[in-house]
Amino acid sequence: MKMPMNPLMLLRARPAPAIRTEFEPWFRTVHMKDVSRIPGIIEARSARTAAGTHLGFFTFASAEVVQSAMASVEAAAARSAWERWGNNLEELHVEIFAPLFSLPMYRTVN
Repeated sequence: MKMPMNPLMLLRARPAPAIRTEFEPWFRTVHMKDVSRIPGIIEARSARTAAGTHLGFFTFASAEVVQSAMASVEAAAARSAWERWGNNLEELHVEIFAPLFSLPMYRTVN
């Protein structure tokens, strides 16, 4: 029996060259800890591509906690911290991979 995969959130951020030396330690030491405090996040990992894009990989405990986690005070605080970088990012994407609801099976009748 295959175990279901926990929902994931992927963050991609590429700072402009002028702020990279300031952004990189903030992302690793401040932002990653802020997201780790969000109720329902059970794992947080980071990486950086050769092109300078910072990646955050966040795992939720279950599909049931995604909405409450993203609506939490801790999530709002983590989001607001990005305001200082907003005008100096070449890329910022956040994607959440989670089931939304069960889809009914449809049958075609001719």
